[in-house]
Amino acid sequence: MQSIEYEISDVDFLIERFAALTEKQVYELPSEFAERVRYLSADLTPFPGRFSWERFPYFKKIVDCFAPDNPVQEVVLMKGNQLGGTTAVIETVILYNIMSNPNPQAYVTADAGLMKTSVQTKIEKMIDNAGARDLIFSQNRKQKGSRDTGDTAISKEYPGGYLHCFGGRSPARFRGMSYRIVMADEVDAFPDSIKNEGTVVDLVRNRTDAYSAKRKIFWGSTPLVKQTSKIERLYEAGDRQKYFVPCKHCGKMQELVWHGENDDGSRYGIVWENDADYNPLLETVAYKCKFCGRLMKNYDKAAIIKKGEWRATSKSKTPAVMSFHLSPLYNPPGMYSWEDMVRQWAECWDIKNNRVRDKEKYRTFRNTKQGLTFEEMGKQIQYERAVQFRRAGFVRGKIPNDLALRDSGSPVLIVCCSVDVQKRNLFVDVKGYSANGVTWTLDFFSIDGDTEDFNGPWDALDTYIENTRFIGDDGKVYKIMITLVDSGRYTDYVYAFAGRHYAGVYPCKGAEYIKAGETYRTFDRSTLERIGLPLAYHINTTKMKDRISNSMSVSMWNEGQYQPDWYPNFPDDFRDDYFKMFEAETKVDIIEKQTNKYQKTIWKQRPGADNHAFDTYGYNMAALEIFADAYCRDALGLPGLSWAHFWQAAKTGVFIEP
Repeated sequence: MQSIEYEISDVDFLIERFAALTEKQVYELPSEFAERVRYLSADLTPFPGRFSWERFPYFKKIVDCFAPDNPVQEVVLMKGNQLGGTTAVIETVILYNIMSNPNPQAYVTADAGLMKTSVQTKIEKMIDNAGARDLIFSQNRKQKGSRDTGDTAISKEYPGGYLHCFGGRSPARFRGMSYRIVMADEVDAFPDSIKNEGTVVDLVRNRTDAYSAKRKIFWGSTPLVKQTSKIERLYEAGDRQKYFVPCKHCGKMQELVWHGENDDGSRYGIVWENDADYNPLLETVAYKCKFCGRLMKNYDKAAIIKKGEWRATSKSKTPAVMSFHLSPLYNPPGMYSWEDMVRQWAECWDIKNNRVRDKEKYRTFRNTKQGLTFEEMGKQIQYERAVQFRRAGFVRGKIPNDLALRDSGSPVLIVCCSVDVQKRNLFVDVKGYSANGVTWTLDFFSIDGDTEDFNGPWDALDTYIENTRFIGDDGKVYKIMITLVDSGRYTDYVYAFAGRHYAGVYPCKGAEYIKAGETYRTFDRSTLERIGLPLAYHINTTKMKDRISNSMSVSMWNEGQYQPDWYPNFPDDFRDDYFKMFEAETKVDIIEKQTNKYQKTIWKQRPGADNHAFDTYGYNMAALEIFADAYCRDALGLPGLSWAHFWQAAKTGVFIEP
């Protein structure tokens, strides 16, 4: 008994002595480390030389979250692009955990190819510039004949840890490895889930479980689609910090936003004046203070950004998580400027009529320049809405160039065709397009007959495509420039029909989604060789039907003004059953059964409802884009599609028969 009492008192003595210690381990902050060792090359930054937080003070707090004694475990950065975040945050933390705080770490980005390029062009040079190359295990440190795994394009070993780099679609590299630090970049481009593996977000967290008390995870990304955005969900789970800066006039702190509105209706944010044609006068671009209403210029950021501070706008839902939002509005002078933002805004927004000019460019602006998600807005089309786009004086089979010139600023410039293939029908849709995609449905009809007969309706379609000419009320003559034929069901017959034509007639197949939101994708080369055709296309039907839905959702156009881009016009003699086909589909959310998580939103046909006109409308718009893209590349020598250049060329009459 006495022995036990003695041991307890001995333990108490030791506890008291340790508690009395005043010394503690002091870590160098990552921000201090960066300024001490980092040097930036001129080929990688507009601000070469010794690294400094002078121009990018908003990244300093984010980086210091990765100090070992900082309690934050997860850091989320939802951002626009070209902010310097990869250089300031990801590269700094990686180097810090090689030189100052050695630990096992991983760098994960969406694309394995881009990751390897990033390692070769940035991380390798960063290691050399910091004088840390001798810390990396190289082949000459190993025995002769041994395999060097310590210094490769995707792996670096150093005393106390290792760095592994890989793409977000390579879950096998996660297995069997543990990391204390993970830097995950472009999270929104990660797959939603990996078969038999779960989400990449879950996989990353699982690989840090061995360091659950001391792990550090960085989640960074430009946000994409709201319904599926991972970075937005991660951001909203944190404390949603915004960077507040003072007005140079009144000194009041505020977040910089593109456009904002006070409770009294007064507006603030980026402002400018327009010329008589509503083109922005870039020399007038400024930022209007939320409080005093006075203006600041882009160069004023050199002073106000240094005085800024991060402020939480919410309480974190998850302990030890900090989240930050940043847009290119904060870029220092010398980088992408407020004037550049206004110039890009004018490309996607119709300033005169205050509405979207180009939805895809608007999506890009919102994602990359505002650092915000884009919400898909397509919704079910009601018959009552669609039928309102019938035009008095416009009849099927005729081209109403008098109306087109008055209402869109140009006559019809090009005619395209699309075909929906059913067992006993070929539904043919012909549309003309005037400036900026204003659409005139010239005809829609059915060629009846057994489509599994290699002749029959196919011969009639062949004759129609080759011989039909449309005459404008001004005498202009048009032939069909391109035809897409749906090959989703009667594939062999469509391929055989397309094979009759040297060019201009192509099979297409609808797809609910195409990577990066593109309108179309060419069939794989191996597939084209197998079917013996030069070209065939997958069509992003979700995107096309969203565009149709959006065009029918706008407020009815006011006569006396030009119709907005892609505005639909239908002949006055189309029957009601045509317009009812547009309400045959609804938008539905697809939920993964196992995880009960949202995957995507698609258009789904109602049982028993005919949707042929809706399908062919989407294929027709895709046909125009395919044709325009090829023309811009082959005839205009451009690197890709430019609608402005295409419509300019079309106005010369190049797609109208002489």
